[in-house]
Amino acid sequence: MPNSIAGKGATEADELALLARVRRGDREAFCELYQRYQPRLYGYLRRQLSDPGTVEEVLDDVMLVVWKDARKFRGDAAVSSWIFGIAYRKAMTAMRTERRYQAPLDRSANADAVAAVSSQHDEWIPVALMHLSPDHRQVVELTYFSGFSYQEIAEIVGCPVNTVKTRMFHARRRLRVLLPALAGQAKEQDRERA
Repeated sequence: MPNSIAGKGATEADELALLARVRRGDREAFCELYQRYQPRLYGYLRRQLSDPGTVEEVLDDVMLVVWKDARKFRGDAAVSSWIFGIAYRKAMTAMRTERRYQAPLDRSANADAVAAVSSQHDEWIPVALMHLSPDHRQVVELTYFSGFSYQEIAEIVGCPVNTVKTRMFHARRRLRVLLPALAGQAKEQDRERA
């Protein structure tokens, strides 16, 4: 497993030892594990969920599950895959809840989102990702932003590798349509402002 996934210079063996200590109730080990994963989990969840408060809440829920269920880790997957699997499930639940309580977006709200990113072109990708289905967004996020392989993603989301590949295929196809459309809308709005 790449070091970027396990943490700064950490190996899978380091993470397994740390999780074993957490399993025994070692609070210092849990704090270290939290510090290793908090930035990446926060980034992952922030790109999935629209409300920063929800992101914090879900992050806390993820780490609480890690603390309480460390003994349930069987070692079938990497520690990072196990933790991100918990985050994936919690994020999917939070997304369903967010959708239930959000009013449907109208065209003006969509235009406002595009206008907000027109001055920062590198922000088009997060806007485009929000237009993908949760399953497609998760696969793109876990691959490109979190650095997981298709096999690791399959373990995280609990589906076959071919399903991950199919979701990525559809996500890329949708992004090929969305990104030029967002760029065109942003250019049009820039011309209107000028």
